[in-house]
Parts: sequence; C-alpha cells; structure tokens
Amino acid sequence: MRRTDHRVVRGRITAAIEGVEIPRPFDIEEFARRLGEHRGRPIHLFAVELPPANDVRGLWLATGTEDFVFHELGTSKLHQENTILHEFAHMLLDHRGNGHLDEEQARVFFPDLDPGAVRDVFGRSAYSSALEREAEFGAAVLWELVGRRLVPERRLDLASAAVVDRFDEVLGGTR
Repeated sequence: MRRTDHRVVRGRITAAIEGVEIPRPFDIEEFARRLGEHRGRPIHLFAVELPPANDVRGLWLATGTEDFVFHELGTSKLHQENTILHEFAHMLLDHRGNGHLDEEQARVFFPDLDPGAVRDVFGRSAYSSALEREAEFGAAVLWELVGRRLVPERRLDLASAAVVDRFDEVLGGTR
C-alpha cells in the first residue's frame, strides 16, 4: 500500500491551479468555470439524486475535450462543495481509475442508459485507497488555497486546551 506524501500532493495541487483566479467570495461554480478555462477543458457540474445506501458521493468523468463532475444533490452545500473539490483533486492529480463502475452505480449516475453498457464504457472509475487518500488531502489543500475552512477556527479556554494537549501527548501527536 502506497503512503501519501503530503508535500508532493500539496505541490502538485498548488502548481496545477497556479494562475487560476480564486473567486471572492468563493463560488464553486465560478471556480469550476475558471479552472476549466485554465486547463483548456470545460468542467460541468451535475447534482444527482443518490440513494442513501450508496457509498459513492461523487464521480469525475473525463472525455477527450471536457470534464464532468457528478455530486450528491440531497446533502448540504458544504458537503457538495467538498465532494466537488475531492473530484477536482482526482482531476488535478491526474488520477486514473483502476476499478470498475458497478451496475448499481451506473444506474444512479446514468439512469437513462443501459447499466451494462455504462459499466463497460466507463469501466475505470474506482480508485485505490491510496488514490482516495491523495484526493482527500488534495481537497483539503484546495480548501486552504481558496481561503476557506471546513471547520471554523475556535479559541479554547485554558482547561480545554490542556485536555487537547494531553490527548495529543498520549496519542503521539506531532504538534
């Protein structure tokens, strides 16, 4: 199993979006438009209904000339944005799937097409756990680069800070 090198991922993501003007205030659709323009390939975002039991929350589909990012409709805006940034990370890190799109997933993302045909055509859509870890970290880097935080920064009172420090000490933190 390959270990994620965070410095390398951060460097690749940062280099990939160099020159992309981050919209202020941040808007995911405008960011997608600017990123697509920068890459010379339009990026299309699609919100889709996903069944609750489905473990797939997003999908990046690249054609010869453009990119399509599917994300869950029935969730919070923050979760949708995180899913989209995760798929952007796969894109920017040039990940290529090494698994397959099963028939249930094909039905979810492409309800009007034959699931068997979709599975055969888009057979490479699942990633190894190492690539998923890279994309998760890549999404975190993108959040940082666009100037947003998933979790608001909080100040702790001294007693709470001491508890956090103790947990860090016991669990072998690296702070």
